[in-house]
Amino acid sequence: MHPAIREIGVPVHSVNWVHLYPGQNREGDPRIYAVMGQQATPLFLLQIDPETGAFRQFDADVSEANFPTATLMSRTGQFYIGSSYAGHLLRFDPQKDALEDLGPIHPEAAIFPCRLDEDANGRIWIGSYGTADLTCYDPGTDSFTRHGRMDEVDMYNYPLVAPDGKVACLIRVTHSRVVLFDPKTGEKTPIGPTAVQGEASLDLWRGADQQLYIESNLGNFRIEDSAAVPIDELPARASAPLLPDGSSFDFADAQDQGFRTLRIRTPQAEERLFDLDYRASGSSLFYIHLGLDECVYGSSVMPLHLFRYNPKDGELIDLGQCSTATGEAYSMANLDGRIYISSYPQAILSVYDPSQGYRFGDDPGANPRDLGRIDDLSYRPRTTLAGPLGRIWTASLPDYGRWSGPLSWYDPRNGEKKAYYEIAGDGSCYTLSWLPDRELIAVGTTIQGGSGTQPKASQATLFLWDYNREEKVWEGSPERPVTTVNGLLTGPDGRIYGSLLGGDEPALFVFDPEQREFIRFLQLPAGDPLDLGLQNGPDGRIYGFTSSCIYRLDPASLTVEELIHQEDAFQIAGPIVGDSILFAKVHRLMAARIF
Repeated sequence: MHPAIREIGVPVHSVNWVHLYPGQNREGDPRIYAVMGQQATPLFLLQIDPETGAFRQFDADVSEANFPTATLMSRTGQFYIGSSYAGHLLRFDPQKDALEDLGPIHPEAAIFPCRLDEDANGRIWIGSYGTADLTCYDPGTDSFTRHGRMDEVDMYNYPLVAPDGKVACLIRVTHSRVVLFDPKTGEKTPIGPTAVQGEASLDLWRGADQQLYIESNLGNFRIEDSAAVPIDELPARASAPLLPDGSSFDFADAQDQGFRTLRIRTPQAEERLFDLDYRASGSSLFYIHLGLDECVYGSSVMPLHLFRYNPKDGELIDLGQCSTATGEAYSMANLDGRIYISSYPQAILSVYDPSQGYRFGDDPGANPRDLGRIDDLSYRPRTTLAGPLGRIWTASLPDYGRWSGPLSWYDPRNGEKKAYYEIAGDGSCYTLSWLPDRELIAVGTTIQGGSGTQPKASQATLFLWDYNREEKVWEGSPERPVTTVNGLLTGPDGRIYGSLLGGDEPALFVFDPEQREFIRFLQLPAGDPLDLGLQNGPDGRIYGFTSSCIYRLDPASLTVEELIHQEDAFQIAGPIVGDSILFAKVHRLMAARIF
């Protein structure tokens, strides 16, 4: 580690992608199996005694097998786990008493298993992202049969096996549809309606009668004889399995994203609660922010917990839930002593007053208080800006399968919200900076749409938004390939500074808002510029991050100086605090002395 860099600590130790199943141990005694994901180390499995709460923990030993995104308890009592982003299939066999790696599902094609299902012969069918892949694992031969793409455009595949052995593949996300795969012939047949994302909905599930059903606002169907047969009324869904005595189970603290308190309910409505003191290595950090109280706040990733670091006394604390969003806070901004937090998914806005007690909710007395979605399309609110017209502004990527992320605002005085849709064409608004003297907002865009889409735009742009007149007053792009303007800052001289991705080499630009032209492009030191990686320093200079360095830009001379170099050391850019600048490396909060 570079001598100027130190570790502050690990703010959040929590888990994600939690799944619970009833099962047995080697002796045939009832057990509850809980599989849990985490970022710092691979996923793990708990085998829990429902009578005492005693448990055993089994850690996966597969690099990048962090998230159990698809799981299945087979009829044999063996527990299968599709792991992301390793793309490996894992299995816990109670007779072997071990969590074993069965190998890659489909190398390079299946990095994110979406759903597992079992056919009548005990074979495991696996649908995956990022190529809508379908693979079959046969436990009898310990072999994979890879059937490849089930759709040529979309990327997600959620399969279920029909009673006749055909595999119904729910394809998402730009369009949702069902493709029926016949294992005997290899034939792929689209059946039922097609739902365009944002215009219609469609789902595939198994009923209590073990038949497969398509539920859609375009009509409801039962899958029969290789066809989708319209039906008037949907049956009950297959119910969650219970313990042998009829008891149900869940995590009592699941809504708070705690996953530490196991709750068991008997058929007589009696409850038992068990606190599970399992080992969790640490949750990745996604955003770091300096509050007006001189404390540092930030967000962990799945689950979204707010943490606080006090530089004065070194306190580092996990504050807990701060949003009904369950992903991560993408950005924050300060206004009138409060911190406004914009979170994924659904670009949900919440507000926290650090001077008051902590109690999350959506009622007027809650703190943090959930304020709901900023608009109906935004999903990943990459930048939050406070100030113009006394409002909170966001720039966001859109929902899954959609294009054109909007510029939006929220007014804390009256709760009013508004979004400017399609303002970035087929691209999305991504970064924001305020020019208060000119009463403008500078907006940097990206060619990206929502997850599961391919870009339609070919070039990212910079535009100036007159928030009084609610219109663009200028828009342009450098004469070079640009996919994203991923950092944007109004410098001490009133000029706009930004970082660019795309082309042969990432770069910094200098934009003159008076002449409305790009006046300089500066080569960055080694590494790609980090999102939101620019900030004004206390010395009148600008500080920035790439993945491999911290650098300083002098606005007067337009010279860039590398301050600290460490290959691939920096992932999340943070604020300047005292003599240091903060950043995150996976689950660790770090500081680098720069003054």
